[in-house]
Amino acid sequence: MNELRPWVELIAARWRRLLVGGLLMFATVLAGIGLLALSGWFITATALTGLLLAAGVAAQLDIYTPGGGIRFFALARTVSRYLERVYNHDTVLRLLADVRVTLFSRLAMTRPNRVGAKRPADWLNRLIADIDALDTLYLQLVAPPGLALAGLLLAGLVMAMVAPPLIWSLVPLALLPLVLYLLARHTLAPSRNQGEQAEALRGRFVDVIEGNAELQAAHLWSREADALLHNSRTLDNTRLLVERQAAMANGLTLMAVQLASVIAMLTGLSLWRSGELSGPVALLFTLAVLGLGEAFTGLPAAFSRLGATLGAAGRLNGEGESRSPGDSGPHPGPGNLQLADLVVEQNGEALMRPVSLELPEGGRLALIGRSGAGKSTMLDVLAGLNDNWHGELKLAGRALDPASTRDWRSGVSYLTQRTHLFSDTVAANLRIAKPEAADQELNAVLAAVALTPLLERLPNGLYSMIGEQGRRLSGGERRRLALARALLRPSWLLLLDEPFTGVDSATIEQIRVSMEPWLQGRTCVFAGHNTAALPGTDIQLNLDGSQ
Repeated sequence: MNELRPWVELIAARWRRLLVGGLLMFATVLAGIGLLALSGWFITATALTGLLLAAGVAAQLDIYTPGGGIRFFALARTVSRYLERVYNHDTVLRLLADVRVTLFSRLAMTRPNRVGAKRPADWLNRLIADIDALDTLYLQLVAPPGLALAGLLLAGLVMAMVAPPLIWSLVPLALLPLVLYLLARHTLAPSRNQGEQAEALRGRFVDVIEGNAELQAAHLWSREADALLHNSRTLDNTRLLVERQAAMANGLTLMAVQLASVIAMLTGLSLWRSGELSGPVALLFTLAVLGLGEAFTGLPAAFSRLGATLGAAGRLNGEGESRSPGDSGPHPGPGNLQLADLVVEQNGEALMRPVSLELPEGGRLALIGRSGAGKSTMLDVLAGLNDNWHGELKLAGRALDPASTRDWRSGVSYLTQRTHLFSDTVAANLRIAKPEAADQELNAVLAAVALTPLLERLPNGLYSMIGEQGRRLSGGERRRLALARALLRPSWLLLLDEPFTGVDSATIEQIRVSMEPWLQGRTCVFAGHNTAALPGTDIQLNLDGSQ
């Protein structure tokens, strides 16, 4: 249960809304009990009064007060149910936002190389399936036991005041949560496995779709299809087992409610025969116990989903294990950048030869080399995105530890080889780098990368939508827009990995001149196959072997 503690504490921060929502749920149950019990009392009292009058016995019955009570409970049940659904739906959406913000905050503090180590399908499962499992944490796991306990205590209190022997009718309902919990313990493993198997199936399916062409070429499609079918059947069998257990839990709940009602009826008859209760009141308590069963209807779902919820919470908790809230490296700011025998490793093997150099404040370094020489790897290290290195890296004389790069990253602007754009406007994509940037500044940085003609062509200028991954732009325009965003970000260190990919030579020469003011005052490191495809530099480092 420790897996749920962080998330229960998170939703508990909105305890006022949870309390109001719980009271509305309780009011709905009470109105239902009152409607059923009072209706039973009224029908019984009316029948007995009619029998007495038919037998010639003088009798009278006030039909207006109970009739008004029945109308009140009917209206109260409808209104409270409506308010409860609307209010709790809003609460769940707020809690869902809290969960997502918390998770994204954790991911933002997770070391980037660990984020990149997971497959996209794994992150898709975290951000959709696992969050969905916590979506109903309040309504399906926290609220039902509380509602059942409150109803049981109130019913016990009323019975103790009016007819103590009737309390025995509550014993089956009191034992029901324990029985359901014991049953749920047998479904914890299958319920957990259901989430893990769904994640594995989703991940494999995504891999097969992405590698469809390669699988077809290698004649391996049928093998992967069989594996997918096997995974799907395994998941179906697990789901069938969980659903069977849920059906059993529903059946036990129904049996407990019916048994409690029978005990209440028999006890009421005994009290009626002894003269301690009237017939209508005895029936009132019997139907009240039957109506109390509504408070227990949510328990089967709560316990049957427990394993899946625990599994999802555990996986989401795991995303915070590698975050380092106490990270502190050199505070980002200008200074000489020094590298001494810096080597990047993977699985114990060096990915590049040791690098030693000193780049003065405001200097510009060109990393030159063939594909695979380590240019992007070196930029990842300088950006604080790769901590699998040893050697010495200093800023203004202060050493940077591989495990302490969060503050360092805050002062870096990095354009990677892959162009990342969002399905939004030109302005929105740029303001990721500098949210407070005015339109004039955006126009200026776009002019620096020769995108002014693009703005003139777009229907709404800066506020034109560019489509998913910027599909409404050409490859060169997408690259230059990403370059403009990197230039716009306030930073002391600017890293550009093949910044002019997909841009024609004439435009490159134009940009090399126009972007010069945006490079002033920054320490810059550029990577490319040759200097012709890079802005002007002071120092060149050839990673193929010569400096």
